Amino acid sequence: MKDLQYDVVICGGGIAGVAAALAAARNGAKTCLLEKEYALGGLATLGLIVIYLGLDDGAGVQMSGGICEELLHLSYKYGPRYRLNDVWLTSHSPEERSECRYECEYQAAPMMIACEEALLEAGVTLYYDARITDVSLKNGRLEAVILSTKEGPRAVKGRAFVDATGDADVLWLAGEDTLTDSTNVRTGWYFSTKGGELKRHGLTDPLYTPIPETSRYYNGVNLEDISQHMIDGRRMILESLKKEREEDPDWYPVLIPTFPGVRMTRRLVTDVEFSADEHDHMWFDDAIGMIGNWRKRGPRYALSYRGIKAPHLENVYAAGRCTAAEKSGWDMTRVIPSAAVTGEAAGTAAALQAKADREVEVPVLQEQLVRQGVLLDPSLFNRRYDK
Repeated sequence: MKDLQYDVVICGGGIAGVAAALAAARNGAKTCLLEKEYALGGLATLGLIVIYLGLDDGAGVQMSGGICEELLHLSYKYGPRYRLNDVWLTSHSPEERSECRYECEYQAAPMMIACEEALLEAGVTLYYDARITDVSLKNGRLEAVILSTKEGPRAVKGRAFVDATGDADVLWLAGEDTLTDSTNVRTGWYFSTKGGELKRHGLTDPLYTPIPETSRYYNGVNLEDISQHMIDGRRMILESLKKEREEDPDWYPVLIPTFPGVRMTRRLVTDVEFSADEHDHMWFDDAIGMIGNWRKRGPRYALSYRGIKAPHLENVYAAGRCTAAEKSGWDMTRVIPSAAVTGEAAGTAAALQAKADREVEVPVLQEQLVRQGVLLDPSLFNRRYDK
């Protein structure tokens, strides 16, 4: 069967992959996106984690722009918009904006449809049911990813690649240094309905304190653990639903996750790993984006190019929760805004490399990102990374 050939190959169709594909295509690269599921969005849609967390620092200063901001507004293009305060659309006053976060809630189905529409309009070729099982390497470069399809193996060749799989599958298969986390907890976000009323339930074991003795932790790349996580999550939903129906038997589940809710699975290891604990208000000279802290107000972070670039493969980039981050940083890079920020940077870098047939210089990449609306402002930081 004939191999597929593209300038940029985006591996994974979550929010990071969507952002990467949009960026690559808009920079003139012939781009395809490979997704193992049958819809875009990953945890943000199929996992029903339908909260687009803040693009701000919690003190009224916007940290993330570009495609990250575009996708926030795209999330309610075909559906309802919840929680987004119009002060972020009508005022530039930090004092007024500090009263609320620049975030919103949305519904999964409209987001899936809007993302697919945006990618097709940008000229991205989409391949669903595309599970990556192997890679082909040559002279320090990734030549192709190998898919397992219903018609047998299929190679997808590219000049540059973005690993947005969420699990660093491509980086791992290619032999880059990766780290796996085995402390994922049970989750079971779902929607119930009664008489037209829709209720969202964000079920999860504790993230930052000990979990119940009756529960357990999960490795997000292990076959048995992933399967048990899905089973245990549905048991969690059933327990919640039984309690709800004891009070009112007319409630029933209308949407449950079809995607594992594990948060931190496998990610890239580099010499610069983002840390929420250590890098607050610290500027990186090779910054490719900025984010706030979704958990609390005040912190500001810059994200380093060295956290998205594969150290040993000259044409591979990481995006989303695949990027290099220690534990506290991983808790920031795994969420929607930072996934979109790193996705846009990775997709842009990949497109520029595909054009020049060499790795892009960081200042060139930064200039292009700023032209695209990405926010890069060293004046917001009072420390500099000097290692």
